[in-house]
Amino acid sequence: MEQSRANIISEVHKNVANLGKNIKKTTGVNVKVAEPANAFGTPIQGSGFVRILMYFIAGILALGIILLAVDQMVTPIFQKGVGSAGFIPMPGSDTTETYWNSFADVGDILVGVPPPNPDSSKKVKTVEVLEGQSSYSITMDVFIEKEYPQDLGGLNQRIFFVMSQTVDNPTLQLSIDNSKNTLFITCFDSNGYQQSVVIDNVPIHTPFRVGVTMSPYAMEGYLNGLLVKTRQLDVMPKTPATGDKIFSTSNIRLKKKTMSTGISVLNVRCFGYVAPAAEMKGRMGDLFGKGSFTKKAFLS
Repeated sequence: MEQSRANIISEVHKNVANLGKNIKKTTGVNVKVAEPANAFGTPIQGSGFVRILMYFIAGILALGIILLAVDQMVTPIFQKGVGSAGFIPMPGSDTTETYWNSFADVGDILVGVPPPNPDSSKKVKTVEVLEGQSSYSITMDVFIEKEYPQDLGGLNQRIFFVMSQTVDNPTLQLSIDNSKNTLFITCFDSNGYQQSVVIDNVPIHTPFRVGVTMSPYAMEGYLNGLLVKTRQLDVMPKTPATGDKIFSTSNIRLKKKTMSTGISVLNVRCFGYVAPAAEMKGRMGDLFGKGSFTKKAFLS
């Protein structure tokens, strides 16, 4: 019985096909005959492309699963942070904030979210990752163009970085001895108590990177991505608070003297955490060259 039905259906298809051919011969009209349905339904145009696309997507997913398995069980594949193990950087893993990419961009940086500014033409630079953080890190590229002692009004250090409410009451300060190339990274507690990391023989006439990591109990000083010195702190330093500023070098003034004369700072990067040594070294690829510090004249 089933074979008889199949024969009848096949005969009907042959007759329909022959009818279409006869109509085309007599009228010139091309009649398309639908392909018979199979167990998977009637074939559709473009199904070959769809299959290739599906195979491609499946291949990517399979490769991703294999890489995840290797990353977890064999060796790191995905780089979860700059300087960490792995080969493929994970998007969105860099939470740092950078400022002062050129001299035109240098200006005071306000810690925290700025208050509403009715004058939208005056955009305020802000750094949010430092606000209220007892553990944080900062790096900056420094160029000492004038190495000779400057007129500082009787003070003995040329100050080129200050973070605080006011210049004379700092939270964090970086400075150079006025008579030699010794660098001081100094933190302060709420009573003005000072604690410093000292780095000797920093470069002159060539850019270098200085970094500092701060935690409630320790402060570290880096030079060109390498850890130079760690200091255990006697008292807990002040944390960056809302309303603090990172002062531009030209605004660091004491006793009517510009304290940063002959020293320029660019490429300031702020971390809301204690950056590990591997990350400090891993970020050295973007150290600004001497050409970035070229300008007509330094402040004098």
